[in-house]
Parts: sequence; structure tokens; C-alpha cells
Amino acid sequence: MKITIGGPICRSCALIGLAAVLLLAGSLGCQKKGPTAAEKNAPAPVPAPSAPAAPAKEDKVVATVNGTNIMESQIQSRIDGEYKPMLAKDAAQSPELAAQKEKMLRQALTNSLIVECLLNEEARKAKIEVTDADLTAEMTKRLAAMSPPLTLEQYQQIVEAQGGNFDATKRGHLRELKYNRLFEAKFGGTITVTEADAKKYYDENIKEFQVPEQVRASHILISTRPTDPNADPNQFKVRAKVKAEEVLKKVKDGGDFAALAKENSDCPSKAQGGDLGSFPRGQMVKPFEDAAFALKVGQISDLVETQFGYHIIKVTEHQDPNQTPFEKAKAQIAEELTQQKKTEAARKYVDSLRQNAKISFPSSLAAPAPQPSQPILVAPADANSKK
Repeated sequence: MKITIGGPICRSCALIGLAAVLLLAGSLGCQKKGPTAAEKNAPAPVPAPSAPAAPAKEDKVVATVNGTNIMESQIQSRIDGEYKPMLAKDAAQSPELAAQKEKMLRQALTNSLIVECLLNEEARKAKIEVTDADLTAEMTKRLAAMSPPLTLEQYQQIVEAQGGNFDATKRGHLRELKYNRLFEAKFGGTITVTEADAKKYYDENIKEFQVPEQVRASHILISTRPTDPNADPNQFKVRAKVKAEEVLKKVKDGGDFAALAKENSDCPSKAQGGDLGSFPRGQMVKPFEDAAFALKVGQISDLVETQFGYHIIKVTEHQDPNQTPFEKAKAQIAEELTQQKKTEAARKYVDSLRQNAKISFPSSLAAPAPQPSQPILVAPADANSKK
């Protein structure tokens, strides 16, 4: 386990950590037994002659869990809602690699939906429900605790700026919160971590609490990457530099940095006025890092060019290397150790549900291998991109 004291480096897309659950974030749940006989035999609407309808693709059962069917359409819906941008990017580089990733993703999603079916069944038995108001309150609380803090609206802007589907993201968090409550009801009261446990971990892992030199910086990025594939990249870069120089002049003339970032930056951090949070050396691309660590607090850089474009950087805090004392670290250590124990308890709980469940697969499909050893929420996009 690695415990880090301090804020995240740059969270550009995803809210991670509403729960440590054994499934992929996504949309939809299980559906009972597929369509009824009446639905199957109902006459299809006749399309107008001028607009013939394409034949509907037959939906297929991919697994059945205690009498509940998981359908191919559910897998596809999650892929389309949350993973399509990632797969499209991979396909542009290597169609073969993208196809392989999609195959693995379908297997992982099938496993996730199996777990969801089992947990949904247990949540119904325990009468655990989560409302939209519950979800909004929890997400607002988690986002406010980030460094820098985010509003729900800013988080939505970041998700959508990276091609994500915010409604699908919320549905994923809704499920996480429900399963968290189920786990808490089942074994939450049995898990304890003492101050002695935390001190033992601190003493045995003292190097983890050595804090390297860090700066906190904001930036304005003027991208040099054309959004139009037919655009001349050289001309686009020239225009980008002209714009960056104009923005830099406004900043140097005393303009509000955060306001100018929100208005001009091409980085998702513009939602926070360009604030990237605190970061040590080695987390950002080299030209950006060199410029940021060379600046004094309050100082603004000239234009800094990276593969992303032209940056205008402002350093807002600087922290020398130091050792985090136990008194400051112990609360977070206890929280991490508690979460570790809860994760292990959740793994064992889900494994027991699977062992006692009736799970079957169509004869035409191979059963995906369960992955009980990885009870991690897998996010559709990278939560720590470096820019």
C-alpha cells in the first residue's frame, strides 16, 4: 500500500474513490429473463416506404445469474456510453489492438455485470436504496474535499471535455454508493484500525512519508493540436502562438489569471481557473516542470512550449522537501488501512456470493474467467493525465 500525504497532482477527468467495488463503472443493470413471449411475437411497426428500417440486431443472453439474464445490449450500452472515445483513439493507432482491447473489455464487463446482479439482489434483500439526492450530496462532498476543490458542474465539464458521458458516470457512482452501503451494513462495524496499527505502519514505511519538493501551479494552455484533420498544422500552430502571446500580455498587464484561463485555456483545468494542484518533479512533461520549478511564488512564466501547445504558468505555492510527522499522517494512514481491510472483506463477500449463485452461460459462449483478486473500480479514462 502506498500512502501519499497531499493533494492529487492533476485530476483531469474522473472522480475516483466513492467506493472500492468489484466492477467497472458503467450504465444499466440486469434485466429479468429477456422479452416476454408476447413481446417477441408482437408485430413490428411497418416503416414508411421512403425510409426503410434496418433489421434490428438480435439481442443475445451472455450470462444468467440466479435466473436473471445479462444481455449483449447491456455490454454494448456500456461500451458506447463510457469506453467509445478510448476505443476510437486506439483504433486510429492500431485497429488490431483496439479489437483485442474491446474483446478483453467485454469479458471484464460481463464479470462486472455478474457481480452487479449478485450485489443488486443482496441490496434488495437488505432494502438498501440510494436516491439522486443521496448521490448529489455524496459527490458534492467528495469533490469539495479535493485539492483543488471542484463543484459538481466543474466535474461535469471535465468529464465531458474528455469525451465522457456524464449521465453514465453518475449512474456508475450511484451503484458504487449503493454497494458501499451494502458492504457497510454487512461488515462495516467489524473493521477497526487502532492508533498502534497506524504507528506500526508509519514506522515500517517511513520513506513513504518523505515529501519531495513540490509546487502548486496554474496554467493557461493554448493548444497547437488542430481539431480539424484537414487543417494545416503549421498554420494552426502560428495562430496558436499569436493567441498565446495576446493572452500572456493580458496576464502580464495585471489581468485576472483564473478568469483568463477559464476564457482561453484548452486544458480541462480551465474549470478551476487553470489550477493543477500540487505536484513534485517527474509528474509533468519536462519543459513544463523546468519552468514551474524555476518560478518564485506569484511569478508568471513567459510562453512555455510542450507537445500540448503553449503554456502560461503561474506558481502559487512552493514546498521544500520535508518529513510528514506521524501526528499529521496518522488519520490518513488509519483511513487507508481501514479501506484496505474493507476491500479484502468485500472481495471475500463477493467471492462467497459467486460460489453460492447459479451462474450459467450460453453454450455458444465461453465463460469469462472471474477476477476476484482485483476488487478495483476501473475508470474509463486516466485520472492523472500529465499536461
